[in-house]
Amino acid sequence: MKRWWAAVLLYGLVAAPVSAQQADPAKIDSGIRVWKDFGNCWFCHGWAGTGGLPDVIGDGNAGPPVDISKMDRAQMLEMVSCGRPGGQHPAFAAGAWTAQRPCGGKTRADLPADQLPPLADTRLTEGQIDAVVTYVQEFYQGKQMSRAKCLRYFSVPQSIVCDPFPQN
Repeated sequence: MKRWWAAVLLYGLVAAPVSAQQADPAKIDSGIRVWKDFGNCWFCHGWAGTGGLPDVIGDGNAGPPVDISKMDRAQMLEMVSCGRPGGQHPAFAAGAWTAQRPCGGKTRADLPADQLPPLADTRLTEGQIDAVVTYVQEFYQGKQMSRAKCLRYFSVPQSIVCDPFPQN
């Protein structure tokens, strides 16, 4: 009986790191740049991923928090690339909703005009979309903000903005 439990414990210790691999730090840094500078994701979703402020956006609609998102990676890649039909999230992928880059198997011609998601002013490459999704999943999704992540986001060694967050 003891050997059985030891085997289960050993399997758990060996198998755990495979599912808990961390993303490449360079990809996360690239994702931060996309979030802050190219996609301006912080404007709607907040710098800490907890949702935007309606008065900042000016239309009374805050972007949803990404820290509580239940989307898997494929769903999030599709959302950033294609936006949400009937919603406000813009399509960031070049050629989104075309025959060359269908979204959900559809093109713009397949949707009623009032269901077409807006096209982002800035188009992102597939690599940039992949990086920003990696960043969101590593920093925000299902996680709390920490002082270290806050300082990394702002690219500073210290900031009073980050003082309220826990060390880890």
